[in-house]
Amino acid sequence: MTTNTYLIKEGYDNLNKHGSKTISTMLIICATMLILGIFIMILQNVNSNVKTLRLEQGLQAFIDDKATDEDISYMEDELWLVDGVSQIDYMTKAEAYEDAKNQFKGQDYFLEGLENLDIFPASFIVKFNNIEEADRIKTEVEKIDGIYKVKYNEDTINSVVSISKIANGFLLGVGIVLLVVSVFIISNTIKLAVYSNKREIFIMRYIGATNSFIVKPFIVEGAIMGLVSALISFVIISIVYIYIYAGLNNSLALGVFKLMPYSAMWYQILGAYIILGLFIGIFGSAVSLKKYLTA
Repeated sequence: MTTNTYLIKEGYDNLNKHGSKTISTMLIICATMLILGIFIMILQNVNSNVKTLRLEQGLQAFIDDKATDEDISYMEDELWLVDGVSQIDYMTKAEAYEDAKNQFKGQDYFLEGLENLDIFPASFIVKFNNIEEADRIKTEVEKIDGIYKVKYNEDTINSVVSISKIANGFLLGVGIVLLVVSVFIISNTIKLAVYSNKREIFIMRYIGATNSFIVKPFIVEGAIMGLVSALISFVIISIVYIYIYAGLNNSLALGVFKLMPYSAMWYQILGAYIILGLFIGIFGSAVSLKKYLTA
């Protein structure tokens, strides 16, 4: 049996030896990771919805009634020259009337008789890459000859930007706190296991065993606990999310907020759990052993 094989076997045996401590530690890790996973999913969904809102936001540039086809072509060329513009759609007067009918759906009797009055102006629907630059783009569009008015939903855009910043900051802070708590919990739990083996550790040091040789079984033990806990947490949170997605998505209860399909995020959750599980287990074990290796 090679040294590494022996040390790995010792780490695995430690799990069985510590019995109830191993189970309680894994339950604590699972609970912490489930909470962390919930916040990761919330963050993913918030960012997904904010991204969708960002892509949907734009401004409407109304065209002077006296503009000719050449003038309209000139205006479109000028719009493409505005830095940050990503999409331009031309809306004719007829399309503007149909759009108004859609907005008054169920109450379109307000528009009866207006279809031939030519009162709905043609316009350009302009979308941009970065909604934080909406004010600058609006100012530049207003300077183009033939465009007499520019309209955009300033309140919605400002709300989208604010929600994005607040949500990311808050959820990132919560995630860091949970990560620190997880490491603290497992390190304290493993300290109990290490303490029960302190005599063995001191003997090994006395006969010349290296720190690496002493540490590895406990590192393996922590890594196994973290990895198994991560996989258990992943299975649980996957089942819960899929159930919630099937029951609530596209329902009135969610309003404009749409849940991401789990197929678009499962691999990120799994990857995060595996990395966190290994980190929590290995780092927690290493911190716990430090006292006995320097004594």
